[in-house]
Amino acid sequence: MSDEKPEIVLPPGATKGVIRDNLEVVCFAVLLIIFFKTFVGQQFTIPSASMRNTLMIGDHLLVNKFLFATPQWAWEEKLFPMRHAERGDIIVFRYPLNRDQDYVKRCVALPGDRVEFKSKRLYVNGQLITGEFEHHVPPGSDQPEPGPWGLSRDAGRTLAEEAAQGGHLPPVRGLWPFLDPVYQGMDRQGQSPFGGPDYIFRDDIGAFTVPAGHLLAIGDNRDNSEDSRYWGFVPIDHLRGRPFMVWWSYREGGNDDTRANVPDGPGDVVKNFVDGARYFFTRTRWERTGTIPR
Repeated sequence: MSDEKPEIVLPPGATKGVIRDNLEVVCFAVLLIIFFKTFVGQQFTIPSASMRNTLMIGDHLLVNKFLFATPQWAWEEKLFPMRHAERGDIIVFRYPLNRDQDYVKRCVALPGDRVEFKSKRLYVNGQLITGEFEHHVPPGSDQPEPGPWGLSRDAGRTLAEEAAQGGHLPPVRGLWPFLDPVYQGMDRQGQSPFGGPDYIFRDDIGAFTVPAGHLLAIGDNRDNSEDSRYWGFVPIDHLRGRPFMVWWSYREGGNDDTRANVPDGPGDVVKNFVDGARYFFTRTRWERTGTIPR
């Protein structure tokens, strides 16, 4: 009886080699990542304080991208939890003035809703809309405080009141410019939002109806948010998804007020990575990591 082991002969093409094996694994992983980012979820970082304190500067979000998708077949709705955006949803969308940028705000009104802003208060279909999500900076404070903001609670002077208090004539109110259907239909790519922080319509806008195919998106940090009040309605087809988890929260600059550094090239990406690794344990908001934004 021979001790020799039988030679195993593989069929042609079965011996691929180490390089080909590893290359196939890498290609499969890249395709899987592209599929996930395109159809399932994506990572976004909060760079500013417009949604504070619901979302803090440096919050890293995982976003559900298929929730607001338009199904092509009936089986998609049964297989995936798809639905229309609702009032109160935190939404991620393409910025109407630059579709290469993504914004995060709260949807406060739907097509056909009657909306009005009076002395910083939001009214939808005649009802005052407020709650813990709504933040203002009250007199004597430099930090946003949560709601609800009833009519008896002082949310600070409006811009018109500040102008009158300073001895100047209040700005002319006129009509909110985004009510013109011609303006709504324009391709406004590259345009600038109106007015900056002293834009009178931040605090007061006469009653208007949200047009078909659009939403109204407002930041929770009402006194420090450049939102629909400044650049108009959000087309529904601009929706990207809804945040479903803060997977990491990092204090830029070691505090809650420093804006996040949005990478503008490989150098910024490397800098952010080095800073994150260096200060990971001291600047991570451990209490926010793993939370669900609402």
